[in-house]
Amino acid sequence: MDFDIRHLRAITALADQGSHTAAARALHISQPTLTRTVRQLETITGVPLVQAGSAELTATGRDVVERGRRILAELEALRREITSHRTVRLGFAWLLPERWFRRMRLAMDEHGITTTISRYDDPMAALVAADVDVSLHRNPITAPPGGITTATIGTERRVLAVSEYDRAFPDDAPIRWEELPLRPVVVNVVSGSTTADSLPGNGHDRAIVECRNFDEWLEMVAAGAGIGIVPEICATRIQHSHVRYLELRGAPDSHVRLAWRSAPAPSRTTRHFLNEALTGRPTPL
Repeated sequence: MDFDIRHLRAITALADQGSHTAAARALHISQPTLTRTVRQLETITGVPLVQAGSAELTATGRDVVERGRRILAELEALRREITSHRTVRLGFAWLLPERWFRRMRLAMDEHGITTTISRYDDPMAALVAADVDVSLHRNPITAPPGGITTATIGTERRVLAVSEYDRAFPDDAPIRWEELPLRPVVVNVVSGSTTADSLPGNGHDRAIVECRNFDEWLEMVAAGAGIGIVPEICATRIQHSHVRYLELRGAPDSHVRLAWRSAPAPSRTTRHFLNEALTGRPTPL
């Protein structure tokens, strides 16, 4: 017996979901069927892929999943290419640049292409899993996963966010980047535009309060757990009764990037979207 797509889907779902029950539910099959399919793959390959009595993968199992993801992504791309699926799925973590997205949506509409959007705490994970065709990122992407390409589409000015209860910052006095007080900084470690290393002094002398998405970041700043540094779009789009946004002079602009799967090659529809998005030089959004 040769292994086939159902075997790759089963072990990949097990890796993603962390348990046989959850993986079976994700694939809409019974748990015994999921378990049997994974065991069949182990029999075919002749090596254990899952640790006995658990859902944890062996080293070989992790290798199979890594390559299996690329195979499944390529098959999905082929399916979309063959069926001429005229939709581009865009994933993002928080706040799409409104003018850029409006331009892209209208440009795609002119060519009969529908642009759908989905919010994820980790858009890169959604891209790797082929849940989206293109993902938008404000966090630095220094080493994208294999087969992923990134490009900068624009820049955004930064502002300082502080709790309404924190009266140490006057409303009418801009703060200079190099004079940023040594206060704790709330950092969204999954999709935030500011990292500990990007802060003045590389952040070594200040406390970092970590969170994992924008909603958590906003509530932590509002509660006074620390100050925050975000793109100016937050000041115009996100209003919170206990958060103030202040001018931050001299701060380096944050970058907005797109990421897409370059191996396998994207579909014609996705390539059309990327050609439109990447035309011209990066400009302030």
